[in-house]
Amino acid sequence: MMDQRNQPPSTKPINQQQARQRNGDVSLRGCWELLIKVIILLILIAIFIAYWFGLFGAFGPKGRLDPWTWITLLLLILLLIWLIWRQKHFVCLKCGVTQPTGCKHGDANILSGRVLEPIIGTASGFGFSRYELELVYHGTTTIPTGIVYADGAGNPDPTLTFGNHQVTNGKLGFVDTQQAIIGAGADFLHWTDYEVRLHVVGIGNIRKHCGSSFQLEGGRAYIKKVGGAWAHTSADPNEVLCRVPPPVGHAIDPASVAPGIQVSGSATFYGCGTDKIAEVHMWAVPDHDFSFPQPNPGDPIVAPPGSQKISEVIYTTNAQRDNNVLDSTTDEGVILTYNPGWTTRQECVPNPSFPPFPPPNFCWPVPDIVDRTWSDPTGKYTLLLAIKDTGVRTFFDIQHVWLDADFPVALIKSIGGLTGCLDLRLSDFNSKKCEIRGIAWDAAVRAADAVNAATAGHPNDNFTGYSMAFQRNGVPGGVSIPPAVLPPHRVPDIWADAPLAAGSEGVLAEWDIIAAIDNGAAVPPAGSHKLQRGTRCAYNISLAVSDNTLRGSNTAPFNYAINIINDL
Repeated sequence: MMDQRNQPPSTKPINQQQARQRNGDVSLRGCWELLIKVIILLILIAIFIAYWFGLFGAFGPKGRLDPWTWITLLLLILLLIWLIWRQKHFVCLKCGVTQPTGCKHGDANILSGRVLEPIIGTASGFGFSRYELELVYHGTTTIPTGIVYADGAGNPDPTLTFGNHQVTNGKLGFVDTQQAIIGAGADFLHWTDYEVRLHVVGIGNIRKHCGSSFQLEGGRAYIKKVGGAWAHTSADPNEVLCRVPPPVGHAIDPASVAPGIQVSGSATFYGCGTDKIAEVHMWAVPDHDFSFPQPNPGDPIVAPPGSQKISEVIYTTNAQRDNNVLDSTTDEGVILTYNPGWTTRQECVPNPSFPPFPPPNFCWPVPDIVDRTWSDPTGKYTLLLAIKDTGVRTFFDIQHVWLDADFPVALIKSIGGLTGCLDLRLSDFNSKKCEIRGIAWDAAVRAADAVNAATAGHPNDNFTGYSMAFQRNGVPGGVSIPPAVLPPHRVPDIWADAPLAAGSEGVLAEWDIIAAIDNGAAVPPAGSHKLQRGTRCAYNISLAVSDNTLRGSNTAPFNYAINIINDL
């Protein structure tokens, strides 16, 4: 192939010999031309030497040629040397690419963390300097990150920026298939054709060009959303879900999610039209240290030990694939959690007809899958998404999840030492505060994982606090009761992931009840929650405990009714 970037602009036609000289495409013909010129040059030099030493007796003593003959002979020798130099016959390069061709998938076992496809060919010759590889998508887009060069032993070396050794029918480098698909972007949905271009460079920047075309099969297998939490960089198997949606550009705020949720993302194959999606699976794997590894592309699909299967779709017909596409380029993706098996749904389109009759809909049944939700006990899980095509290629994605199935606990056990339906007298608190005892608590996802102030807000510690208020019967609103400790801690302050032991409680508030309730001898104004001396009224004491797990409601409320008598 001609590298147009190395040719000077010109509006005049040039012949084939001039083009060969300018771009340095030294072919077999050029090598033969060099050989012929070298032979003629050697003959002329031999004649010069023979006549100089008088080896041809018919011409008499040495050096007896006419001066003009000597000059002509020397000029011919110089002319041949100049032509050999000017026409770049000192360089004879070989260029050829035999692989990749056809449909390629890449190999995840060549270099850890990459899926590579070998580039096989020849880059050598007399005057060789180096070789350069170029990955071109759909004939127009160059993808610089899609090439990894090979070292002298044929192994990938990501530090190399060109080939620094000659290769004969060996490994020139590798196509990074993941970068190739990323470089194609959304266009990969429409075209999957690529070209490897090889440029063999000789001394004087002489170049010879060749190439090979191929197609890539790619799999979109990733989890984008779990319940209300988002994955920002689905390529990172260690990513923690975030409560803030993409795009990135904000602080990553790790999130825990509640059971009864759906998982969204993409599961499909592109390229090499003969291969189509065949299977989609997802498991929830209990994983207290997030050590479950992401399988490599091409690995067999195996259910992880102790896991729960939360999705399965087995495609057997094109109708199933066409009517149930599990792919989307949006941030949220599409639902990926489905029950096994197939059912049907009705697809309808308007059926036009002539007036005065209304146009009825035309409907027909199509294959359908039924979505489901995922529920498990509180804990740390790794979700494994696995897809397989009809050519038995596999792709995987994992996502770490903190699952919080425990609601906050809110309970008032006593107010001022009283429990049940008793009267509370303000005179009992002339010299002390009214102690409110109970529970405002939330379990850890995993208590064995230490949590301290430096990791506050981590998904393991979802407790966000509690609040209290009192309200006079029949009066809207309420008045806050300050917690015993600010900011409010768990009550009791126990770090655990199991239910509290029976009888557990602590001090929720030390309430200055006289300051809050007593209105003296005066009648309280309308809307006031105070109480005139010598009167009594029913009050509601409320407690609200909350966590920050992403669920429909994060607050556990509790109300405690009591009679308060102002007997001061």
